[in-house]
Amino acid sequence: MADQAQKTLPAVEKLVAEQTARFEAAVEEMGKLQSKSVAQVNQFIEGYTRVAQEQITFAEQIGGEWRKLVLAATKNAADLFAPKA
Repeated sequence: MADQAQKTLPAVEKLVAEQTARFEAAVEEMGKLQSKSVAQVNQFIEGYTRVAQEQITFAEQIGGEWRKLVLAATKNAADLFAPKA
């Protein structure tokens, strides 16, 4: 019986070592995938932030142009209705 245990023990140790190596490889791969995912999320957020900033700048420009046009239209209307000497 001790003979069989001596034969079985190395096989079990080998299986445990192989499983441990597979698990370590899987955890390492998960780490790589996680790093890649974080990088992609950061890239998406940076792109979204850039687009949002561009939209805010554009809205500010449109607002400025609108105010200029309203002011010019108001002045023109005032000139039309102002008494002429």
